[in-house]
Amino acid sequence: MKRPQRVDGSDSSGFDHRRRDAATESETRAAETGLAAAFLVEVMGEDVAAAFFARFEGVMAEVCRRAEDLAHIHRAADEPVTTLPADKVRHPGPRWEKLSPDERRRIEALAARIGQGEEHASVIVMQRRTTEASQPYDLISGEDAFLALVDVMGHAAVPVHIAPPIPPETLELFD
Repeated sequence: MKRPQRVDGSDSSGFDHRRRDAATESETRAAETGLAAAFLVEVMGEDVAAAFFARFEGVMAEVCRRAEDLAHIHRAADEPVTTLPADKVRHPGPRWEKLSPDERRRIEALAARIGQGEEHASVIVMQRRTTEASQPYDLISGEDAFLALVDVMGHAAVPVHIAPPIPPETLELFD
C-alpha cells in the first residue's frame, strides 16, 4: 500500500512521529507507574497496601498530593526561617475576595493576634521544579498565616520555611 501524501505532494511520514512519541510516552508512563506501585507495595506490605488502596480508592490522587506536601512539610521543619517576597509564592487556595465572611473574620482575627506578637503556624513553601515561573514557590502549609500577613496586614514579604531540595542520592533510589 502506498503511503498517503499531503496535498502539496510531500510524504506524510512526518506525522508518524506523533504516534511514536505518544507510544514512547505511554510506555514510559506505564513503566513509571509500575515502579511506583512496586515500591509502595514493598514498603507497605501486600496486605496493608491492598487494604489501604481499597479503603481510599476514591481519593487517591488527593492522597498522593497531600502525602507529598506532608513529606515536604516535615523536611522543611528544621530549615531556618527566611523572608520571601509574597508575590513569589503561588497560593493555590481561594483568594481573599472569594473567602466567605466567616473565613475572612477568622483570618482577620489571626492577623490581629499576629500583630500582638502571638505565634502562628509556620508558612512553608517548596521551590517549584521549574523556577522560570513568576511565582517559583508553592505554598504548602500555613495558608491562614499567609493570608493574614499578606491580605490583611499588607506585608510585601513573608517569613517562610523553604523545603530543601530532594538530595540527588535519594532520587537515584528510583532509577
